[in-house]
Amino acid sequence: MAKDKTMEPMTGDIVETDGIYANEAGQEVTLKRGDEFPADLVLGRTTWELQGFAEEAEIDHEQTELNPMRKRADNRT
Repeated sequence: MAKDKTMEPMTGDIVETDGIYANEAGQEVTLKRGDEFPADLVLGRTTWELQGFAEEAEIDHEQTELNPMRKRADNRT
C-alpha cells in the first residue's frame, strides 16, 4: 500500500492555488496565487490546508445575515 507523502504548505511557502486556507489552530485566511503563507500569531510557523476555493465562498464580514431587511419606502400615493 502506497503512503501519501505529500506535505501541506507551511508558513513562508508560496500559494499555488487561490482559496481559503486554515492552519492547525483553525484560523482561516483567503489567499491568492503568489501570496506567502503567513505565520500564526500564537503558533508561529504552521501548516496550512486548503478548505475551499475562493470563488466558492463569500465571507460576510459585515454579518448582513444578522441585520434585518429594511422595508422599502414607497413614495407613490
